[in-house]
Amino acid sequence: MKKLSFVILLLAAVLLLNACTSAVPTVAEELVAPTEAIEEITSEPLVPTDTPEPTLEPEDLEPVITLVGMDGEKSFTMSELKNMEIVEGQAGIKSSTGQIYPPALYKGVSLKTLLAEMGDIDESMGVNIVAEDGYGLSFSYDQIMNGNFIAYDPATGDELRNPVALDAILAFERDGEELDKREDGTLRVVIISEKNNQVTDGHWSIKWVDRIEVNSLVQDWALVLTGAITETIDRSGFESCVNCHEASWEDDKGQVWKGTPLWRLMGYADDAIKHEGLCYVDELAEAGYAIELVASDGYSVELSSIDANRNENWVVANTVDGNPLPEKYFPLRLVGEGLEKSSLVGALTNINFDLEPISAEDMVDPDTLQVVDVDTGDLVVVGLVSQEVGLTQDALRAWHSAMFTVEHPKKGEVEYEGVLLNELLDFIGVADGATTLVMTADDGYSIEVALEDVRTCADCLITFDEEGSFASVMPGMETSTWVKGLVRLEIK
Repeated sequence: MKKLSFVILLLAAVLLLNACTSAVPTVAEELVAPTEAIEEITSEPLVPTDTPEPTLEPEDLEPVITLVGMDGEKSFTMSELKNMEIVEGQAGIKSSTGQIYPPALYKGVSLKTLLAEMGDIDESMGVNIVAEDGYGLSFSYDQIMNGNFIAYDPATGDELRNPVALDAILAFERDGEELDKREDGTLRVVIISEKNNQVTDGHWSIKWVDRIEVNSLVQDWALVLTGAITETIDRSGFESCVNCHEASWEDDKGQVWKGTPLWRLMGYADDAIKHEGLCYVDELAEAGYAIELVASDGYSVELSSIDANRNENWVVANTVDGNPLPEKYFPLRLVGEGLEKSSLVGALTNINFDLEPISAEDMVDPDTLQVVDVDTGDLVVVGLVSQEVGLTQDALRAWHSAMFTVEHPKKGEVEYEGVLLNELLDFIGVADGATTLVMTADDGYSIEVALEDVRTCADCLITFDEEGSFASVMPGMETSTWVKGLVRLEIK
């Protein structure tokens, strides 16, 4: 009986084990499914549970321009800019020294189109174009909407008698290629026309633009300087000067007045060389001449050039606490340390210097630089330039020679006679794509400097002495770049 019971239990256990085994497929059974099952699975499309986001191009990731209006701001990527209405045209510039940079084909977005993104603008508003380094310049409503800029003949540099239609654009392409980011930045402003028959003043062509601000009224004005010559500086020219040579003064109320030093303006009319106020005649100022500052209502004050000579604390201001001057002082006011209250003359329209006028016969053309053959020049400029040339000291002295006080890395402030290196490079013309300046001395010493660093050095000089020797003076750079016995400049 016991044996029969054991057999029955054993049979039951075997049956139970077979049932469990048949319910769980083997590994082979899992890997080799029936054909019907495969057809059933593959007959439905496969839909992933997590669909990856599309890969964005770099130009879609970061904003390249910010528009600031009265009620807020908007930023746009390059892709968004390129989806706006695109325009193209020919644009070139005339530098402050008269150097012509011929027109090239630019493509971009009209400032009119951009500003429409912020709503309508009217005659009561102006537009401030700001670069990455903080440089800014104001455009008037008329300039933005109607293209009212002075244009010049690219061949002669003379103002066009029959103006052509112009449009200020934010360009991202030149001659079919993206802008050179080292030279122009991602975006720059240019003034285009349909044909290559015009160039405009260089200060309008702002590089490395990253911000556009819509402000209250920008009113045009002019300051007349009369001395050895007569020179008129308009609003944009003055703002450009301030951007390069800013000076400030804080009054006893804590207000900060900003503009440019009076002595910089003296340099515009103390002789025939007037470019950017930098060719300043120290000898005349030290000898002494009267400076008369005249307001729009006829009020005037008289100062001495001896006191104003290279005085950074006497400022002809165009802003106070970052805003245009109030109506009673607009557009300019003389302020500064040590001036009597009666001398703080506002609403300036004229500055007169008691200097002997230069006759037309005695006028030296400051934009003419006499060059010689490369083999005979005391200093040669070669490489990626419009023309390889030789230069002599006599030619440079007759061109833009002046006295400059700059900071030597070891000696402190030192005065040098010479010419601005960037003005020389502008006159000769540097080719697109150039990245390096190589300076070589008469003993074979040579040093390379990034052209980008040179182009941002406002006071870098080529100097000369009575022995006929040239030198490079490079404030803010290593002493190894201050090359004595300089005989060769090569652009690479």
